[in-house]
Amino acid sequence: MKTKKQNINLRELFSQKLEYAEVMPDASIKSNLMRRVARKEFMRFNPARLNIYYIGGILIAGITTAVLLFSASKATGRLNPSGPNDNLFKTDTNSYIEIQVKQPVRKEPGKSKPIRNESMRNISVFIPPAKVNPEVSKVKDSPKGSISFPPGINNPLSKNGLFVESIADKKKLQSGFKSVAFLIDPHVSVGCAPLKLRFHNKSTSYDSCRWTFGDGGYSNEKDPEWIFDVEGDYKVVLQVFNRNGESLSSTAVVTVHPRPQAHFEITPEKAVLPNDEIHFLNYSTNAVKFKWDFGDGITSDFYEPSHTYTKFSNYDVRLMVISDWGCSDSLVVLNAFSGSEYFIDFPNAFIPNAQGPTGGYYSLKSDEAAQVFHPSYSGVTDYHLKIFSKLGITIFESTDINLGWDGYNKGQLCEPGVYIWKVRGKYRNGEPFIKMGDVTLLKN
Repeated sequence: MKTKKQNINLRELFSQKLEYAEVMPDASIKSNLMRRVARKEFMRFNPARLNIYYIGGILIAGITTAVLLFSASKATGRLNPSGPNDNLFKTDTNSYIEIQVKQPVRKEPGKSKPIRNESMRNISVFIPPAKVNPEVSKVKDSPKGSISFPPGINNPLSKNGLFVESIADKKKLQSGFKSVAFLIDPHVSVGCAPLKLRFHNKSTSYDSCRWTFGDGGYSNEKDPEWIFDVEGDYKVVLQVFNRNGESLSSTAVVTVHPRPQAHFEITPEKAVLPNDEIHFLNYSTNAVKFKWDFGDGITSDFYEPSHTYTKFSNYDVRLMVISDWGCSDSLVVLNAFSGSEYFIDFPNAFIPNAQGPTGGYYSLKSDEAAQVFHPSYSGVTDYHLKIFSKLGITIFESTDINLGWDGYNKGQLCEPGVYIWKVRGKYRNGEPFIKMGDVTLLKN
């Protein structure tokens, strides 16, 4: 066996022989060796180099920070001013305060137990920089769970603030323009043409509005009036816009029914009261109910009634008609029987007999020559005629309808010219009459 001393000498010999020898290892061996050296250095703690301890510390710090930020945001319910509402205001410094809001006990109708107990919740509220005040931290809960703010700071949770507490509150504020009940009162959405309506816009927090009425018309007024003069169904739309151009709309339907037309005629055309029976001919349209008033206290619901008056008088006859939808129309004929068969009329000129007075008696022959001034008449029982000069002097008078004026006064022929006549009396049915006119005396 070789001794220990022999082994040492052998190593020295090899060391001397190979001291200046150069061995070039294979490339794969070199690459594998360098990877092992780098892995060993990465796993070893060295303050001067990036290693696993640095990477682990960075990951732990990042995860911890993310968890803390998420927890704080969820607990406070902070509103992000850079979100959808950032265009509502501009500020250099965003300041927030933390306040506690007492949630009152809420009970559901018909149940004795509350849905949730009274609790406290934190809310983060944006306060403009100019209004940040240490007094805000002293905010206390009111008995009803509402929030009181120091002077000069508006409650941002109110309906007039920039923010609302929750999505439910936003929907509650917007319900003003989504509900048809706020657009038009239900009891005036149906009517008869022409239908005049006033619309009420009770929406809140909007910049402008526009009404369209379904008949081609529109209005930008808040509470417009509109007249629907043609029958039909009209879709009324209210649109409200905010300053960003966003809009909400609400609709209602207005139904306009046609109005009936009342029309009638009376027969005979020249009735004699109270002798004749009167018939009423109904020419009304779009009507199902009828109400007649004959002017003497008597009424009728018949379609075409007949009526007999007990005496002569000036009667106003009225007809009211009603449609299936309750729309109505009426027609009144004033003094309906003024064109009675009873009458009295006078000529406007005559030529006296130049041979002398005739006594006023007239006949068909004298009428052909128009020598006597007298009336044509029917149904006259009382009669009184007077003739006046231009100066108002009575030159002729008669109570006998069969005796006219022959143009003479006290046996002398009157001067040609214009004279005034006036007659009064009664017809056979008791109707009185008074008439007056002028007549021209012509010289033969």
